[in-house]
Order: sequence, then structure tokens, then C-alpha cells
Amino acid sequence: MREDHATLAALGFGSDELEAMGLCRPATAEPSGLMDAYLRRSSKKEDLATLRGHLRDLVRWAQAEGIQIRHVWFEQLSASKSYVRRWEFEKATHAILKGRSKTLGVWKTDRFDRRGMGAVGRMLDEFDRRQARLVSVSEGLDSAKGGRLVFAILSERAREEAKDIAKRVKMGHDAHKAEGRRGTGKPPFGLCSAPGSGKVEPNPDEYETARRLADMLLDRKTTKDTAHQLNEEGHRTRSGATWSPTAVSKLAQSPLFAGMVPVRRRITDEHGNVLDRWEGYGEPLRDGKGEVVLCGAGVVTPAEWFRIKALIAERIDTRWSRGKPEAKYLGTGSYRCGRMRDKEGTGEYEPCGGAMSHRGGRYRCEVRQTRGKSICQGVVTLAERIDHAVGQAWISHIMSLEPDDPVITAMARRWLAFADPETQTKKKETQKALEAAQERVRKLEDDFYVYGKMEEARFEELSERQRALIESTTAALEALDAEAARATPMRIESLRDAWGKADMRDKRMLLKCALGEKGITVRPAARQGDPTPIIARLDFDWLSKTDVTAGS
Repeated sequence: MREDHATLAALGFGSDELEAMGLCRPATAEPSGLMDAYLRRSSKKEDLATLRGHLRDLVRWAQAEGIQIRHVWFEQLSASKSYVRRWEFEKATHAILKGRSKTLGVWKTDRFDRRGMGAVGRMLDEFDRRQARLVSVSEGLDSAKGGRLVFAILSERAREEAKDIAKRVKMGHDAHKAEGRRGTGKPPFGLCSAPGSGKVEPNPDEYETARRLADMLLDRKTTKDTAHQLNEEGHRTRSGATWSPTAVSKLAQSPLFAGMVPVRRRITDEHGNVLDRWEGYGEPLRDGKGEVVLCGAGVVTPAEWFRIKALIAERIDTRWSRGKPEAKYLGTGSYRCGRMRDKEGTGEYEPCGGAMSHRGGRYRCEVRQTRGKSICQGVVTLAERIDHAVGQAWISHIMSLEPDDPVITAMARRWLAFADPETQTKKKETQKALEAAQERVRKLEDDFYVYGKMEEARFEELSERQRALIESTTAALEALDAEAARATPMRIESLRDAWGKADMRDKRMLLKCALGEKGITVRPAARQGDPTPIIARLDFDWLSKTDVTAGS
């Protein structure tokens, strides 16, 4: 069966048509006789029948050229958004760069990439080095037959069209919001919206729980206490999950929760390009008179919403004013709750696995603390008792390793990252500088080869400067790596001595250096006053040779 069978079936092709198109069995030709096909649509609104037509055109072109389609790649993503990661697109181009096929086929240039001639030009350069090609069947373009210039023009036109689309969409959203329409996406828990109305109203299936949540917050209960109470009463989120303090806070601080039109600011990168992330929970939109713009009836009134938001902010400010205490406990970030719990009320039990935090000289399950005992009964144990046992176990484990064990080297490297953050910071900054210089070289090449904006002499002068910078930066990075390699060797006795001299913060780091992803699981006592030694209730996920190999 072909690897892309599921994709072809999802596009709606039957077995008879796949047989006729030669897509029912894996392709068997040499790479020069193979083609990877890439299909894309921006949203579900685009008919699948259109995409099937695109693939039929690609198949007819391939058959006329005497080549087979090795794989059909399909995804539903907008190519005009630079921050969107297009996994199927990357797989398709990767297949060409790795030599699995020599042809990448698309139906039309704007279905391929909307980032402009710079991005497409660099990709065609890589294809040329591998004697591969890009073809657009509807436009009759073949990069191996003099089509590069036309590809550049069409891809640049596609980029401009993408900008126009984004501008029109933004103008439409802004106009709708000004008229009291909520925008896109699902309304928050407790509310629903009739398709196309842009208005919100109470959801009869969720409103009671949402109002219960709001009343508890207005009664000055914390988000944690509110989450606990909701879970104990059997209330669940829209997805069926239990409530957490974060979920309560996020819901209550959404302006839509009060029927107000939300405004959120999108985060940008260092150059001002928008990313697919947003700041905070948003603020309500206001009209020219400073009044909030409503888009329907919310779970709470605007006055109640502002009061809830102020109460949450007051508690956050109080917590920050206390400052960060010094490290007193060993297991923070390493201990995990080993209590078996009901998997989201399904009757199936699984280990909790929640992190354990310290309070009042005891470690407690964080899931129990944040979501309540109805979700996990939790594990509680004396901090001094378990920390002493874990410290002894750490020393015993280290002393049991062979001097040349690769785990020792891996631990030493981890410790170096903790113990010498200055060097690690220098390394990261140097790596950033190297990547920035490499990006500047690519931009210079685009300006000279693609856009023709620069004289050859000026191009050579600037390129030489950047290449000299790249060489010096690379040398600096290699020197830092060499310094780290010299500092890495560490004897078992040195690690044991380091433990004896370390303060609690460093001991915590040394412990993490020796542990795998699962950390240390703390199983509950059989009963109160259980005389079983605490070490017998601990399951250690020590760093292994397999972990070291996988991470290398």
C-alpha cells in the first residue's frame, strides 16, 4: 500500500479512479522518473472536488512526461502567513533535496508558496544543485526549461496578493468588531453563537457551570479554590477535562465572558513581523466615546467582569511582592506523584505523574493542590525524610557507575550548563550572531542575483565582510566548544565531593543531572504510620546509556 493512501482517500478518490491514475500501488521507478505532488488549500471552504481536479491535472502531466507520482502531499494551511509551519510542504521539498524524486509538481505557483521570489529562488537554487526541478502544470512552467524568471515574477505577484488578502481580512474584522460582532473562533465556555451572527448568548448546556464559576470568583474565592469546587461538584470543561486554576483564570478574564468585543495584540518578532501568538487575554474594544462595545449577552455583566479582573490582578501582585525564596528543598522539579487516579472519570486508572511541590516541610502532589482531591488523592511526605533518602541514593548510584561510563560524561555536561551559565550564554549569543550573519549573506545574494539592486563590486565588498565575520564567529564558537570539552571530564569522586560541598540549589541541579525525563516517582504509603522505609516507595528514572545515545 502507498504511504499516501490515507491522503488520497481523504481527498475522496475511489479505488477504481486511483487504479486508472496509477496511484493504487507504490511507484517503482528511479528518482529521475519520479515526482512528488504538493496540494494545498487555505481553508475548508475550498471544495475538495477542486483539489481532486488539481491532482488529475498533475497526473495527466506526469503520464505525458512518462514519470510516476511517488507521493501526494496535502495540507490545509495559508501560505501567506510566514509564522505558520507547513509540515507537508517541508516534507515535499525534503523529499526532493534528499533525492527521493527529481521533480516537485504543483498545480499553480500561488498554491505552492506566497513568500515571494526570494524564497522560491533559493529553493530553485537547491533544486538546480541536485539536478531536480519544480513544475507548475496549469501555467506550463518547468524550472529546468527556462521557467525560473517566470516563477520569480509569479511568486512575487502571489506575495503581493497575499498581502492584499491579509489587508482585506483585517479591515473586515475591524469593521465587524466596530459594529458589535465578536470576531472569529469559538465563543468561551458558557456561551454560544449562531453561525454568521457575530453575537454571543448563553449556552444552555454550559451557562449554569459558567455562572457558578463567576459567582465564586465574585465571592473572593481564589482561582484554585474555584477549580477545586467545580471539580468536586462534577463540573467539567467543554472538552470534558477537569478545571484548573489557569483554565478558570483564562475564562474569567476573556472580555467575551461579559459579552464584550475583545481586542488582542499580536506578538511580533524583533523585525516587527507578526507571529501566531497573542498577548494576555485581551481587552474590551471601546468606541469613540470610550464605551465598551458589546456583542451580545455574556455570563457576567461588564461591571462584574472588571471586578473579577481586579481581584485576580490583586492576588497576582501580592504574590510577586513577596519575592522568590531561597532553595530549601531538594526534590522541587524532580519528584512525581505515584498515586493511581481515575483517568478523567472514565473508570480507568493511571499513575498521576503530577509534580510535587513543597509546603510546610512536606512535599505534596501539585495536581491535588490545583485540581482538588476529587481528581487525585495525592501523596504527602515529610521533606526532610525523603530528601535525605534521595541524597544517599544519588551518591550510591554515582559510585556504582564505571569511570568510563558515558552517563558520567553526560552528567558532567549538564552540570557545566548549570555551573557555568556565563559560558552557555556566550555560546548562545555567538550562535545567534553566526545565524544573523548567514541570513545577511542570503539577503545580499537575493539583492544581487534575484532583485538586481546592487552593483557587483559593492556586492563582493559586503559579502567579503560578512564571510570574514562568519569565519571569526565560527572560530569563536569552536573555541567555546573546545573549552567546554576540556571542562567536561569529571571523575566519580569529583561528583561525590561536589555533592558534599554544594548548597541546596546546587544539589538540586546535581540531582537533575542524573535523572531522566520521569524523575523520581513517590508511591503513597500503604496506611498512616506505614513503617516501610521511604526509599522502598521511590522509583528512580536514572539517566541511562540509552538516553545519552538518543540525545546525542
